[in-house]
Amino acid sequence: MNHILARRSLQKLDLLGWSWGTVIAAGYAAANPTKVQRLVMYAPLWLIETASAGKVSAPQGAYRTVLRDAAFNRWMTGVPENKKGDLIPTLWFDQWWEANLETDPVGSKQTPPVLRAPNGVFEDRLKFWASGKPTYDPAKITSPVLLIHAEWDQEAPAYMSRTLFPLLVNVPEKLYIVIGEGTHFVMLEKNRMQLFREVQTFLDEGVGATTPNSNR
Repeated sequence: MNHILARRSLQKLDLLGWSWGTVIAAGYAAANPTKVQRLVMYAPLWLIETASAGKVSAPQGAYRTVLRDAAFNRWMTGVPENKKGDLIPTLWFDQWWEANLETDPVGSKQTPPVLRAPNGVFEDRLKFWASGKPTYDPAKITSPVLLIHAEWDQEAPAYMSRTLFPLLVNVPEKLYIVIGEGTHFVMLEKNRMQLFREVQTFLDEGVGATTPNSNR
C-alpha cells in the first residue's frame, strides 16, 4: 500500500477483497483508516457459527490438495439441481481449473493433477474465526463500505454479512447487497455483471444516489 500510494502520489486507495481477502482488506482498513478511500468486501468472512467448523484430529501440513471433481462439487454446493446446468457459462469451469493448475508446478504434475492450497488460511479460520476471535475491529473502519454476497454462497453464508453490517458503526456510508442465483464464485457465473456493476458504481460514485446506511 505504501509503495503504491507513493508511486501514484496518492493519499488513499480503494480496497477490494474477496472471501479471505476481505479479512486482509478490512484488517488493513481498520489499522490504517487514513489510507483507505473505499472498502469493498465481496463474500465477506466473519465469525463462523457452524457446529462442525474448526474440528480437526491431526496437525495440518503446509498444503491441502484439491481434485478437480471436489472443486466442482464444492462450487455447486447449495445450488438447486434445476439451476446447476446454466450457472456457469460453457467450458468456463474447465478453463478456470486449467488456469489454476498452471500456478502449481508440483500439483499439476501429479496423477491425477491436484491444486495445492496453503493451509495458513485454514489454521487462522480455526484459531480465530471459528473460535469467536475476529482479527480486526469493524468499529475502527471509517471509510465507506460495500458488503456484497451471492444468494447461494456456502463459503461465506449470509449470516456473516448480516452480523458484520451493524458492527460498521463508524463508517459514513454503507451498503449491503445480495445478488440472486449466485455462489461464492459469482464473478465467474452468469450473474457476474451484477457484481461488477455494483462494485464499479460504488467505487465510482459511492452511495450518494441512495440513502446512506441503507440495505438494498
